[in-house]
Order: sequence, then structure tokens, then C-alpha cells
Amino acid sequence: MNKLHKIIRFSLIQKLYGLMFLFVIYGWYKNAYIPYIHHFYSFSHLLLILLYPLSGLGIGSLFDFLFPNQNPFNNKFYGLLFSLLIPISTNICVYLLFITLLLFLNTFLISKRDWDLNFIAVGKIVLIFALYFMKSYDYSNLLEKSQLFVYSYLDGIFGQTVSGIFTSNVSLSLLSLLLLSFDTYYKKEIPFYSYGFYLLTLFCYAFFKSDMNFLLSNMFSSTVFFVLIFLAPLSSFSPYSKKRIAFYSVLLGFLILPFSLLTNFYEGVYFSLILVNSLLILLNNIQISLIKQKI
Repeated sequence: MNKLHKIIRFSLIQKLYGLMFLFVIYGWYKNAYIPYIHHFYSFSHLLLILLYPLSGLGIGSLFDFLFPNQNPFNNKFYGLLFSLLIPISTNICVYLLFITLLLFLNTFLISKRDWDLNFIAVGKIVLIFALYFMKSYDYSNLLEKSQLFVYSYLDGIFGQTVSGIFTSNVSLSLLSLLLLSFDTYYKKEIPFYSYGFYLLTLFCYAFFKSDMNFLLSNMFSSTVFFVLIFLAPLSSFSPYSKKRIAFYSVLLGFLILPFSLLTNFYEGVYFSLILVNSLLILLNNIQISLIKQKI
């Protein structure tokens, strides 16, 4: 990798970091400050909620310091990204144990074997199952659970919606997509194609059910937007060739709704991403086997 390539690649990483920090600020405002001024949380919660991204960064940085590698998408990046996705009900001690184990596996198993496994999506689903088992699965903060306020459609667009602890702002996701699309190394086709086919499946389902409110309620899902913009296009987990990008994106877009109907609209996109990612790994392995046979 030449010097210019490194500069360009790291400029993409810096953009992703900067945008994710904006999500952290907004998530803190929505899930800590607003409930605090309405007396649903104590002052300590204002600091507690920041421990999730800070510990993700800190533990990831420690792994990168002790076990350095040349991949610009390092443990520090993955630690911060994972901290944005989790439900607000995640106990901080459970989170610290989980993120440490996840980054440990990435350092000593996943990255060593050069897998393309989207371990962030897999880790999120495993965490969800753990929260279900502990009966602490909930995306709503105390203010939202009180139902004192009813969010309008526009409130949802501008961030007042239930989602991952730092991923609820649809308008910020769209701004991120706009800014990232100007970067040469950002695979903008993936979020555009995937969302387009997700929207198509939503429209067909809503038309079949004669329920256009279903389309309006789910077409601006903050979880879907964030995953398609920040997680699905990462070069560590997604294809490079145009044909495979098209296959990956279209299949991902088609599968989001079926998995969301089978599970829910918080986790469906992760299940679909894991399946498409697994199919991509299978195709790569088949191609490698065929090449070896010819040799």
C-alpha cells in the first residue's frame, strides 16, 4: 500500500470517526440529557451513557497497542462502532465483558484467519440473545417508556425514535451518506442499492396488505439506515467487484423486510446482513477451491 493510498484510506476512517462522534453526541442528548431534565435519570446517568463509546474506544485502543496490525479498520474503530448499536438497557458490566471478548476473538481468531465474517453484526445478535436471556432487552429509555410524549413522524426523522443507543437520528444518517459518498473508497452503491430494494419490498408488502401506514412507518427506519451506511459497506466485510457488490446489495435489501417481520425492525437488518455476508464467504471459498483444482 503506497503512501497516497494510505492517506486516502485513512481520510475515510477519519470521516467515519467524526460522523460516529456526532451520533454519540446526539445519542447522549436524546437518551441522557432530555430524560435527565425531565427527572427520569440522575446526574450520574449523564456520565454513565458516555462510558459505552469511551470504553469501546479504550479497550479497542489497548488491543491495538498490544497487538498492532496494518488494517486501518482496527479494534478501536470496531469498539466504537459496536458501542453505538447496543440497546440502552445493556448493563455496563455486561457490555464491558462482551466488548472485551468480541475484540479478543477478532484479534486472535477472526483477523488472523483472514475471514470476511461481519463479526460486529454477529456480536450484536449474540448480545441480543444474552439480553433476552437476562430479561433486560429494551431499546427505550425511561422517558420513552413513560409515554408522556407521542413522537410525530417528523420527530422520528430528526432523531426522536427508538433505536440503538446512539443510532436513532435518520437525518444525521442521511447527512453521513451524502458526505461519505464523495470518498473514492466508500462503497456508496451498497447503501443506495440495498435501501432501494428494501423500499421496494416495503411498498409491495404494504400494497398487498392495503396498509400504506406500514410503508410510512418503516421506510425511514433509523436502524436500517445506520447499518446500511456504516456497517454494510465496510471493506473488511463487503465485496469489491461490481457484480458482487450488486449481488450483495440487492440480496441484502430484499432480505431486510422478511427478517424484520420474523424478528423485529431492530434486529432484522442484522440477521439479513449476516446471511448475505455468509453467502459471500461461501462464494469466495468455492471460487478459491475451483482455482486450486485448475492449478
